[in-house]
Amino acid sequence: MRRLAWMIAVAVVVALPAGAQKPFRLQQAVQWQVVPELRVVEVGKPVVFILEVRNVSGAPIELRFSSGKQYDVRVYKQGEWSERWQWSRGKSFTMAYSSIRLNFGEVKRFRVEWNQKDNEGRQVPPGDYRVDAVLLPVNPQGRREELKASTSFSIRAPRQASNPRIGDLINKPDRWVGETVLLEGRNAGWQPDPNCPNCAGGPPVTRSDWVLRDETGCIYVTGMHAPANTHGQRVSVEGIVRRGRRGQTYVEAKQVLLASPR
Repeated sequence: MRRLAWMIAVAVVVALPAGAQKPFRLQQAVQWQVVPELRVVEVGKPVVFILEVRNVSGAPIELRFSSGKQYDVRVYKQGEWSERWQWSRGKSFTMAYSSIRLNFGEVKRFRVEWNQKDNEGRQVPPGDYRVDAVLLPVNPQGRREELKASTSFSIRAPRQASNPRIGDLINKPDRWVGETVLLEGRNAGWQPDPNCPNCAGGPPVTRSDWVLRDETGCIYVTGMHAPANTHGQRVSVEGIVRRGRRGQTYVEAKQVLLASPR
C-alpha cells in the first residue's frame, strides 16, 4: 500500500511540476520544422540539417522532455521504408528530465550534421532522400507527444570538369561561361600572344592575372598563381569560365598544377 501511494505521489509530481504553466496543446503551441542547408549535396560531403522549434502559443511556454533526448533525425532514401541513418543511434542520453523555455515568438535551433554514412558505416549512393525530424516533448499529463517534420534533399555525384581547348572557349563563350573546365597549356606568364584578340585587352581582373597558351589560343587565368618556376612549362588549370566586362573570356582558377609529362 505504501509503495502504491509513493508511485501515485511521483506521478503527481511529474504531471504537476512546480510553477506549472497553463495547459496547452503542443500541436497548436509550437511550430517544428527541418531545413537542409543545401538541397543538393555532392557525394561524400557533409549534409547539414537545421531543426527549429518556434513558440506560437501567444505566451511563454516550457517544453518538457522525459530524458536528454529532445529530438531525433532519420534519413530515408525516397521510396524506402527502412531508414538509412538515425542520428540518435549509438548515442547515450541522460535519463533525467530536461526542458526548453521559449518566450512567445522565440525560436530554438539545433544543428545536425550527417557524413552520408548509413547505420552500418557505408557511404550511401547518390539519389533523392527524405529527412524526418521528430521533437520528443511530453504533454502536461506526462505522455510523450511527438511532433514530426519532413523535407527532401538530393545527393549527387560531383560534376566532372570538361576538357575543351582554349580556342573552344574563345570561339563559343556562351557555351562555356559558368562551366567548370580543365585546361592544359604552357604558362606564358604576363606575356600573351600579341596576335591573340582575347588577351589584347590586358588582364581582366587583377595585374597578377597570367596567361595560359595552347595551340588554339591563349586565355588569362585569375584567382591562383601558376606554380613557381614554371614559366614556359606545361601546366593544367581547373577553373570556371568567366566573361569580363569588356567581353573578354578568362578562367577563374580553382586548382593549378604542373602538367604530367606526355
